[in-house]
Amino acid sequence: MTSIILVILFLHQLISFYFIALLNAKLTKFKDTESKQEQLLAEIEDSFSAYIAEIKDENNRLLEELNNTEKSVSATTTNIVKKESLIEESPPFELPKAFVSKKHVARSYIKTAASTEKKAPVTIKEKVFYYHDEGKSIDEIAKMLQIGKTEVELFLKFKN
Repeated sequence: MTSIILVILFLHQLISFYFIALLNAKLTKFKDTESKQEQLLAEIEDSFSAYIAEIKDENNRLLEELNNTEKSVSATTTNIVKKESLIEESPPFELPKAFVSKKHVARSYIKTAASTEKKAPVTIKEKVFYYHDEGKSIDEIAKMLQIGKTEVELFLKFKN
């Protein structure tokens, strides 16, 4: 009778060890999944921060252009007012509204056109957009640049 109880207890202990090993394997798998999610979250945060920095740069350039335009418009308006005050016998007419010289508009257009021309891709992000515009698939881009498919998909998703 004692031997039967010992065998049952031994089997019980073996089954318990099996379940403990099984739970340990599941816990390890859960930790791996959690670390992958943290890595993906960090990649998304990096993508967002790069996108926000790019938008800030664009806004700063726009503000500089607007300030330059306002300065040139105010200078031309003051010149017009000075000329009007010198001319005494001119017929009454309205002061022309502020205008921008053709040269300034042409310069701004050339700067904008030069900045929008296609440049050779330097960063990974630019390379992803370049290859995507050429019609390459996400898998091909990921293999060529040696990055993950999800990273390529994120770049393309946040392109706009």
